[in-house]
Amino acid sequence: MPRNESQELNHAILEALHSSNEPMGSWSLYYLLKERGYNISAPTIGRRLRDLELKNFVGKVTVEGRIITSSGIRMLHKAATDHQVRTSAEEVLTLLKSNRRKDIIDLLIARRIIEGESAHLAAINASPRDVARLQAIVRKQKSSLNSGNLAVKEDVGFHEMLAKISGNKFIAYSVHLLRSQEWLNYAVIAIRAKLGEGLVVEHEGIISAVRDHNSAAARSAMEQHITKLIAEVERYWHEVFRPAGAS
Repeated sequence: MPRNESQELNHAILEALHSSNEPMGSWSLYYLLKERGYNISAPTIGRRLRDLELKNFVGKVTVEGRIITSSGIRMLHKAATDHQVRTSAEEVLTLLKSNRRKDIIDLLIARRIIEGESAHLAAINASPRDVARLQAIVRKQKSSLNSGNLAVKEDVGFHEMLAKISGNKFIAYSVHLLRSQEWLNYAVIAIRAKLGEGLVVEHEGIISAVRDHNSAAARSAMEQHITKLIAEVERYWHEVFRPAGAS
């Protein structure tokens, strides 16, 4: 079962348990989910319930009956928030049909200049604690991406933390200012998600240069990172909008 379908089934099972006033087993869930349009066998649901139980999202209260746990409820709330974020990202991408494509390109060009210097200075000034902070952000970013999220907060946090480590308050403020347009942040990350590209490997390369205090390599890694973002915006524009008559 593809990852998105697997997540959808988990969500459907948790929603069914959350809406039920009594524990449910695989067969009762089978009939309920069938009414809701899911063609999933009872044995498959049973296996999925066991997986969810191992993750502490459901709990067994009778031989065959399970209920949703507080962790499962939190997962449902998080899924609802993630869906909202993804919907917002889709709406943002439609804005690229206007001249906002140029806005994104212009902003990324400015970021390439400023954040290249930010990475250069960070490599000179970074302490082991600073490197650990960057690594912690990337770990959170990986976890968020693996959960199917866009990890926009973590991406912004990585670049702003790097600017802070640079020791130049004007660069730090400039990076923060360039990142203040949330729709632009979502647009760039959503484009990468659409194209199947990832940020984590590039961020790890930047961290490696900063950790080694190799300022030239840090600048180069950041500039290549943002140059790739620019190329992906252009690619997305040509593949998605140009066939529809965009210029």
